[in-house]
Amino acid sequence: MHDGRPVLDRRLLVRENAATLLPATVPCRAVNPSSESSAGAPPSPGLSPDDRRWLHDKYERLASEEGQLSSLRTSYYAAIGTVILTGLVVSIADLLNEPALLVAVVTFLSALGVLISLVWAVLLHRTNDAQNLWREAALLLEHAAPPVEGEWMVPITLRSGAKLNLNLLHPFEAHAERFSQAKSISWMDRVNPSTWTELLPVTFLGIWVAVFAIVWVWFLVLR
Repeated sequence: MHDGRPVLDRRLLVRENAATLLPATVPCRAVNPSSESSAGAPPSPGLSPDDRRWLHDKYERLASEEGQLSSLRTSYYAAIGTVILTGLVVSIADLLNEPALLVAVVTFLSALGVLISLVWAVLLHRTNDAQNLWREAALLLEHAAPPVEGEWMVPITLRSGAKLNLNLLHPFEAHAERFSQAKSISWMDRVNPSTWTELLPVTFLGIWVAVFAIVWVWFLVLR
C-alpha cells in the first residue's frame, strides 16, 4: 500500500502482458486470443447485405470460370497428346527399317510430348488450385458474413436413397457438407476429381519419357 492505494507488482504485469504482446523484433500488432473466430475465419469487415451478395456471386463466377478452363484445357491437351501418339505409331510402322531416321523422329516426338505434358500439368494444377481458392473463399464468406441470414434446413434425397439435411441458404456450405470426407456416403465421395484429372498429364509425361528411353536403348544396345 502506498498512500492508501495498492501498488501493483511489475513482474505480475509483465507476465500478464507477455501472453498478448509480440516480441520486439516482430512488427508490433496487438493480439487478443479471445477475439479469434471459432469458425477459423477472421471477423468480417462491416459489409452491407448488397456487398455480401456481390462478393458471393463474384466468388461463384470465378470458381465456375476456373472449372470451365480446367475442362477445356484437359480436352485440348488430351487431343494434342493423342495426335502425337498417333504420329509415333505411324512413324514406327513406316520407319522401322531406317533406324537412324526412326530414332530422330521418335526423339523429336518424345521431346514435343514431354514439353506439352509439362505445360498441361502446370496449367491444370494452377487452374484447379484457383477453383478451390474461390470455393473456399465463398465458403468462408458464408460462415463469417452470409449473404442471406438464417437457416433453411431441407432433407435432400440422394441417388443412393440416403438423406442429408442441408442449409439451402448457404450453397457452398451444403456442397462441403455433402462431399465431406468424414461423412462420405459412397467410396467415390472420397475421390477428388481434381486430383484424378491432374494424373492425366503426368501419365502422358511418363509415356513420353519411357518412349524416349526405349527407342535409344533399342538403337544403341538391342539393334
